[in-house]
Amino acid sequence: MRCSCIIIFSFILVVSSQPESCHVGWMRLQDKCYFFSHTTASWFDAGDACAQFRSKLAEPRTVTESNFLKSHCQALNVNMWIGISDIIEEDRWEFSSTQDVVKNTEFGPGEPNAHTDQNCVALWKDFHGLWADHTCTERLNFICEADAAGGNTEIIG
Repeated sequence: MRCSCIIIFSFILVVSSQPESCHVGWMRLQDKCYFFSHTTASWFDAGDACAQFRSKLAEPRTVTESNFLKSHCQALNVNMWIGISDIIEEDRWEFSSTQDVVKNTEFGPGEPNAHTDQNCVALWKDFHGLWADHTCTERLNFICEADAAGGNTEIIG
């Protein structure tokens, strides 16, 4: 009995001494934190909302990240904005934070389908989280992405 109490106490000390790497309400995957909104906004306003949290619209750059975001889109059963568009040049899908061209797109069947009328990408629940181009002014849920804080602490003052 005494041994198990020491083990539990040691575990609590180790867990409590680890710095939080994601804010409350955010989910961690590897070195990133994600926030899945419960409110809707246009693609532009969603990007602004993410910026208020020192983050950006999610930009899935790996298969692991993409699968993580798609699974949460399906679980929440909503369409969700991500940080990809072809606003600058038609059919040139870019990550919004860097304007790097997206090399591996994951559009659903028949997508993208609206050319100049729909320039922003959402994870589409009817496509099991695959992408759809959509009108950027439409109000959808959205996903924010930030680097996990880890042990880095910003000191102000």
